[in-house]
Amino acid sequence: MRAECNARLGNKDAALNDLNTLMVTRWSTGTFIPFTAATSQDALNIILQERRKELIFRNLRWMDIKRLNKDGANITLTRIIGGQTYTLPPNDNRFALPLPADIVKMTGMPQNPF
Repeated sequence: MRAECNARLGNKDAALNDLNTLMVTRWSTGTFIPFTAATSQDALNIILQERRKELIFRNLRWMDIKRLNKDGANITLTRIIGGQTYTLPPNDNRFALPLPADIVKMTGMPQNPF
């Protein structure tokens, strides 16, 4: 997360240092080749790609997709189940589940649109 923040702030070298510090522990000793990037945007792209790999099967990618789509990433989710295609476009209201009715009634908070 710190690497991503540094890249977004334009601190390319600090961002890559954070990423490489983490990645060296994930590879066999002597096999890791440190990442390099010409710009902060290139560093950010590398960091987000590695984050995507890291979050696979951890149920955390959903939050990243929502967050990145707010920034204009335009990630569309598509699944084919039983021959039926389901699509969830960026920033769709279905990214948020409806709140339980008793919680809405008790707190007065507005229901998520759906």
